[in-house]
Amino acid sequence: MTNEREPKANLAPKFPLSVLLVEDNPADAELCLEFLSKAQFDIQFDLVTTAEQVIAQIRTTNYDIVLADYNLGSWTGMDVLNLLTKENCDLPFILLTAALGDQTAVECLKHGVSDYVLKDRMDRLPVAIYRALEQRAARKERERSKRSLMASERKFRTLADAIPTAVFLEQGTRCIYANRAAAILTGYSREELLAKSFSQLMPEDLRKGLAERFNGGLDADTPAASYETRILTKEGEPRWLNVTVGVFQIDGRLAALISAVDVTGQRGAEKKVLTEDDLASERLRRIPSRDIHFTHLVQANTL
Repeated sequence: MTNEREPKANLAPKFPLSVLLVEDNPADAELCLEFLSKAQFDIQFDLVTTAEQVIAQIRTTNYDIVLADYNLGSWTGMDVLNLLTKENCDLPFILLTAALGDQTAVECLKHGVSDYVLKDRMDRLPVAIYRALEQRAARKERERSKRSLMASERKFRTLADAIPTAVFLEQGTRCIYANRAAAILTGYSREELLAKSFSQLMPEDLRKGLAERFNGGLDADTPAASYETRILTKEGEPRWLNVTVGVFQIDGRLAALISAVDVTGQRGAEKKVLTEDDLASERLRRIPSRDIHFTHLVQANTL
């Protein structure tokens, strides 16, 4: 029967931990395992003393962490870390040492040691292990997120290059992507567009007006904004565009997705119609009133 007065920590499920322990001193190995057992770890471990044993174990067994004495007689804990690196074994690695100078400790950390624990402070070992495991989990999550983002970017680029609409992707004042249609529309190569921002394609007066329009800025919660503007191609030819700007986040930073459709032909047709109407009205205004009267009479007599 469970004792109701037993501390709750002892009733909690133990954390499973598979350990490869590289230690040539049996007493130190026993002390290490004793501290881990007291810290609510459900320990599974292998104790090895040679480089050959290290290689054999990591090739055949999945471990959560590697603990190694810094001084192993004819070799060191850093030699163990080098073996792990050569075997592409990405595991948290903690050094156990009787003494370690500050300079040596810094060098060890620079070369990939997760942490080090002095043997006269073995009570720190469980905390060091938890922290190393958390850091590894966080690093793996960042790597997973990065791979997912890269896959999404590849899909985006493939889709964007397949559509006739010009697409620009900007962060800050820098263009980080332009599709094939954007290069065709502007006359600039993609490399040249990456050295510009979309607003730099616009005449200065329109650029100023656009800045005033979006003076309050956009954020990821703002609906996409649409407007019409004019740009100059690389050859200096004016082109009118219907532009839509949406904002979202990439790696925690705001980015603007700009899509642009060339409407120069439509504006030209509208202008042409308006011009013909204006000319007709102008011709009518220039006809003297008597001529207008005469014209009407001729038309009336003809009917």
